[in-house]
Amino acid sequence: MAQMQTARANIASHVSAERTLQFDVALHDAITTSIESMADLHEAVIDCVRSLRAAGIGPVQMILAMKACTLDSGGRYHPEHDEYPATNVDLLIDQIVRWSIAEYYNNASDSRTIS
Repeated sequence: MAQMQTARANIASHVSAERTLQFDVALHDAITTSIESMADLHEAVIDCVRSLRAAGIGPVQMILAMKACTLDSGGRYHPEHDEYPATNVDLLIDQIVRWSIAEYYNNASDSRTIS
């Protein structure tokens, strides 16, 4: 708890109110505009992991397969007028791996919630 208080004090002391407002707006916009696309991505991850698990692919190989799929996706899919470089998929690898592991070991029949 003390570390968080120190971190908040650092922000208050070294980052202007204008910059924190800019951050607030950018964070809010990112959350509200990406929640649907993140839910769609989560659904796709679940479907891929279920297919891999059903095929008898082990957990380590599944993780490697999902990473490869993520990295290769930039080369496979290029929407017209796409303003974001394919390298941005690197930003999502950690989340995709977390979802993949959770789904692989999930015993429930339907795990379609974003964590």
